Amino acid sequence: MINLRIFLPITVQLALKLPSSNFTIYQQNAGRLFHAAKQIISMLVLFFDTDTASVSMFLARVIVHRKIDFFPQDYNKQFSFHTEMHTMPTKHRNLSIHILFSFLLLSIGITNNVMASCRPLGATNGLSYYTVTASGINPPAFNPQAYSIGATIYRTSPTFTHTNASWQGANIICTENSNEYWIGSGTPINKIYPTSINGLGIRITRVTGSFVLPFGFTGYYTANYSYTVLPIISSSPVIVELIKTGEITAGGSISGVFAEAHENTPDGQLLIQVTYANPVIIKPTIPTCSVSTPSVTVPLASVEGSSFKGVGSTSAAQPFQLGLACSGGNAGTSTNTYITFTDANQLGNTSTTLTLASGAGAAGGLGLQILNGGTPIGYGPDSSATGNTNQWKVATIAQGVSTIAIPLSVRYIQTGNSVTPGSVTGRATFTMSYQ
Repeated sequence: MINLRIFLPITVQLALKLPSSNFTIYQQNAGRLFHAAKQIISMLVLFFDTDTASVSMFLARVIVHRKIDFFPQDYNKQFSFHTEMHTMPTKHRNLSIHILFSFLLLSIGITNNVMASCRPLGATNGLSYYTVTASGINPPAFNPQAYSIGATIYRTSPTFTHTNASWQGANIICTENSNEYWIGSGTPINKIYPTSINGLGIRITRVTGSFVLPFGFTGYYTANYSYTVLPIISSSPVIVELIKTGEITAGGSISGVFAEAHENTPDGQLLIQVTYANPVIIKPTIPTCSVSTPSVTVPLASVEGSSFKGVGSTSAAQPFQLGLACSGGNAGTSTNTYITFTDANQLGNTSTTLTLASGAGAAGGLGLQILNGGTPIGYGPDSSATGNTNQWKVATIAQGVSTIAIPLSVRYIQTGNSVTPGSVTGRATFTMSYQ
């Protein structure tokens, strides 16, 4: 048996400029790399521990050099990472080299993920980015039919207010030359971002340079220079436009993230986040409706228990209806009406069977089903939110339509192996949503 001593030096050098206060992060990186090295070598020892193979030692060390840069508060930090493998059999040499190079790539990935290129110097609440609010966006009521697709419904220049730094103290420093990339919320189409209102989009423009989000400033941050970033938001007016992108059939509000600045790319490190100071209320002049039958009692006929032949068998259905009274809206406008039923006896019920009230004298082995056009409806949470569980569309209500009837029916359904006589009481609530 011939054992050859193989020496595989691998050197990784990373030259990064960071304030000296971040030196401990490099030490943490070194510890993580050394720990990863030990884990990989443990696997190698197990793999080669046979009669024809032996692994005697793995040595990993991290040497950190420091040298003064042109800026007194900053340093260049270089990593030299060396590995040695001793007493490796010839026939396994290629495999060992492959594994070591895999480890090399792993170590580089760990280092790059841990360190960020830019960081704020003046954030007062411990965040790694600056926060700003946008106010003064107050669109009036409008007739959606008066605007064509692509037209601007409302235009304004908002006011921006910092929330975790002073304007003068909001500085960013980067360890390498970096760009600043601004985006809105969501995925834009032709630089118009969607909103929570169907048919309504938002376009954000920085007047100086006519930059329309998303856009990037190339070469914006020079390495190791501190930049005061927040005044840039107010140094040039920002124009907000609400754009008609489709049929607008409901109002609502817009809130959350207004815009963000990232380093280099839309997925880069978050530098500045701008949110709406208050929800932006959208008030299209469309028809509105109210429930004209807020409480409906449906009497059910008595049935013989023997008429149920097994789980899933049903009785004849008893019809009833709900009513809506509608008014308002400009000529040509409309609204989409949706409804969700909720099981009042079991709020989490999302099945098509309404739970019966329990208690003395209650029937057993039965439930109730509410039908829409002969199809059992499902139940969901008591919510008007778009897309609520088991929410379904009632109708599109055009301006000028004053009443809407929602025809429904209810029936018994066998849920248990046997049916016991007694009273049957079910209770459901319904929530209307206009979208």
